[in-house]
Amino acid sequence: MPTVDPEFAQELRSSGVSLSAVYLGSVPVMESMSVMVGEMRTQVVSECIQVVAAAVGASEQQEVNPIVSRIIGEVKAENYIVDLNISSKMVKVIKNNRLIQRHPFTYFSFGSQGQKNGATEKMFGYIAKNKDGNDRRCHVVSSKDVQKLIDVLIAAINVNTMDAQAKLAAAAAPTPESSESGGSGGPGLSRKSNLNRQSFVSNCRPTISEDVKGKIWYHGNLSREDAQALLTTTGDFLVRVSDHTPGKFVLSGLTEEGEHKHLILLDHHNRVRTRDRQFGNITELVDYHMNNGIAVMSEGNRDRETSLMLKRPIPSPLTPTNSSASLHQETSA
Repeated sequence: MPTVDPEFAQELRSSGVSLSAVYLGSVPVMESMSVMVGEMRTQVVSECIQVVAAAVGASEQQEVNPIVSRIIGEVKAENYIVDLNISSKMVKVIKNNRLIQRHPFTYFSFGSQGQKNGATEKMFGYIAKNKDGNDRRCHVVSSKDVQKLIDVLIAAINVNTMDAQAKLAAAAAPTPESSESGGSGGPGLSRKSNLNRQSFVSNCRPTISEDVKGKIWYHGNLSREDAQALLTTTGDFLVRVSDHTPGKFVLSGLTEEGEHKHLILLDHHNRVRTRDRQFGNITELVDYHMNNGIAVMSEGNRDRETSLMLKRPIPSPLTPTNSSASLHQETSA
């Protein structure tokens, strides 16, 4: 993670940095970013920027990608001058000294710059929910210094990430759950140069489909029953996508007692986390526990505490997908 100047980081933690921009409008986005690959996320934001720009007369109308058109709603055109206050906690949209929108990073999903050398080059779109965690939209702004806006936003997210990691030692271990029902949406911040931010209190980045791609232990979509048939010896393990809840990543293994256990690898904030520490992605979690001979723990009620040793990855016939997460016990698939 890039280092942020300490004085600038403190400013982001306190009053934040205000930048002048034009709020062009927004577009509802019906699908969570966490289930999309990076290329699709960028495509969605790019299309949203284009349709908003066309709606306010800043560019010509263009045909929307048919796939994207199915997951975005009707444009809400605005086109007024605002101040964007960016802190380490959220983005505030202020019009005439009045707060009109607030987007905490907890509900911030993905951002991307407009088309280079095109009518939307000075525009930036970001997908976020409102302060209550509802109404997911792609918000589009225009700025004369869009690069500065992006740099400040990335710095704020990095400070948010650092502060969240500093608090992890006091964080409680994840609790087992009764089904594969892990986290929701998660964020990456990028522009045309493919600049990404890592997972913070809320989301993951590299994308879910990129981290585990090609890993020997990753099996893609696989049912609970089929996974158990592959796990025959204590220490056997694999990572799969639940066929019960698409997009949810599960660590399946065989305990020393000969029991099959299934731990969800995505919490509601897309964090990869165990009782003792947080990981940047699933690969880091697997490598850490395998290389150090440490059991993966999921803690809940005493009679449901689970311990899995990762000794032998079950080779996959596939070339797969990725993730970020926290551990939850799965009892149905």
